[in-house]
Amino acid sequence: MRSGLLDSKLYRVCEWIARLAYINVLWILFTIVGLTLLGIAPATVALFTIVRKWLLFQDDGIPVFKTFVRTYKKEFWSANRIGLLFIAVAYILYIDVLYIAHVSAPWQLPFSVALLIMLFFYAVTLLYVFPIYVHYELRFWQYVKYAFLIGMANPFMTLAMIISLGILLVVLLYVPGLIPFFSISIFALIVMGSALRVFRKLESKQSVWQQENK
Repeated sequence: MRSGLLDSKLYRVCEWIARLAYINVLWILFTIVGLTLLGIAPATVALFTIVRKWLLFQDDGIPVFKTFVRTYKKEFWSANRIGLLFIAVAYILYIDVLYIAHVSAPWQLPFSVALLIMLFFYAVTLLYVFPIYVHYELRFWQYVKYAFLIGMANPFMTLAMIISLGILLVVLLYVPGLIPFFSISIFALIVMGSALRVFRKLESKQSVWQQENK
């Protein structure tokens, strides 16, 4: 009995490893298909769409390649609007980092603190924007707005997410051979899983509030 249960759990672990490796390779291939710059965002949306389905429905019958391709094509331009916005902001922040190096000494500390705060806000918004994009139907700026607000309103889950991603980064730095197979897929699994817990909590609170105000 125990042996059968152990075999079942081992099979599930192996299945998840294979799944994550497969969608990681798909993400890399479709990022390249989009000439990298235009491929990152739609490939990421397709990746998060599949991970969300796995986590919500635990459906082993999801046609991964078909779902990935369909989502990639459907969301190509919409996803790129968000992707290019974040790339542009990242470039501006990069220029700011270079600028601070040439600022006079008395101003370097306040400018550095302000930039660190902006980088933190940027990172929090980036972490939540793709989970929100695949989970809710909103207008363009609402994705960015709610990504920031939800991330800041749930500091413990956001911090747990950042720590988990930090651990993942350390593992990948020590074992770089894992990067082509598990880097982005495990990143998506951590972020989407954490975000879904936040969404459930928010939806539960909203449901309670609606019932109390009927």
